[in-house]
Amino acid sequence: MANQKPIKQPIEESNFEITNQQSKDISTLKFSKKQLVASKKYSIQRDVLNALLIDGQVYTFDEVDRKLNEFLKGKVNE
Repeated sequence: MANQKPIKQPIEESNFEITNQQSKDISTLKFSKKQLVASKKYSIQRDVLNALLIDGQVYTFDEVDRKLNEFLKGKVNE
């Protein structure tokens, strides 16, 4: 009994679906600078976010993505 192999069963598809309304609600959630800097989504841009975002303000993911893109596509001063 100790050497029994696990039985492989097919993975059932999830019945979880995000409706359009829920999708809109998710995109309008706002997060603090501290939450965004600590998030996995922005772990690579952590230093940039610390410089761009203002303490005490809240941001949506769209706002943060827009700020990051503007910063990363900006011109370099010579």
